[in-house]
Amino acid sequence: MTKSPPDDLYLRYMAAFRAATEHTADCPACQAGQDCAPGAPLHERLARLQDAYRARQAKQRRR
Repeated sequence: MTKSPPDDLYLRYMAAFRAATEHTADCPACQAGQDCAPGAPLHERLARLQDAYRARQAKQRRR
């Protein structure tokens, strides 16, 4: 039985989730829903990757 290669999109999505979560844990502005300068790109990347991952999941379910 061969192992399938890691899912790059999922790995990037989870890395972005970790980065955004770790940043938010120490950032009062981001905790209040007001992205700070360093946090904004982290949250934007997470949102883009989450959208891409969910779109791919929805497409796979429609098959």
